[in-house]
Amino acid sequence: MAETKSTCCYCGVGCGVVIEHEAGRITSVKGDPDHPANSGRLCTKGATLHLSAAPETQAARALYPELRASRDEPRQRVSWDTALDTAAERFAAIIKEHGPDAVAIYGAGQLLTEDYYVFNKLMKGLIGSNNLDTNSRLCMSSAVAGYKLSLAPTRRPAATRTSPTPAPSSSPAATPPSPTPSPSAASKRPARPGPT
Repeated sequence: MAETKSTCCYCGVGCGVVIEHEAGRITSVKGDPDHPANSGRLCTKGATLHLSAAPETQAARALYPELRASRDEPRQRVSWDTALDTAAERFAAIIKEHGPDAVAIYGAGQLLTEDYYVFNKLMKGLIGSNNLDTNSRLCMSSAVAGYKLSLAPTRRPAATRTSPTPAPSSSPAATPPSPTPSPSAASKRPARPGPT
């Protein structure tokens, strides 16, 4: 069995993964213990990454563009040029009939900065709408809620502060750091009840 180090493709954290493979097939994925972003740990999505390359998943994956003239007709394989031209024509027709806010773009969290720039220019500059969002923000909202519950807030509530909150300063050197819970404080929190 061979191993190849890579980066998880799901969110923007960029966790290191070790892909185990044999005879051209991915057999499992585990966290890379040497990677600084995750030190070998993976979330549920990263830990099940290998399932996206499973034979049953690949059998259902679209490998080429298909179109149909109406919903009651079967899809037919078409060229990439035909598929892209059709999408552009339908997008343009919707905008012409209903205005630029009738369309939206929802992008992936794995796009490069340059790709985000192009999509922003397309949507805001050419089409004239702000209807653009990405999985980068929405995917991590549940993770942020979990972080807040498990790691506690980064500032103490106002009632427990012993001194008044300093006025904001434009100088980083003049702004005191926010108190954050230490690892030892986090370990003193009561354990969550397990399954019964």
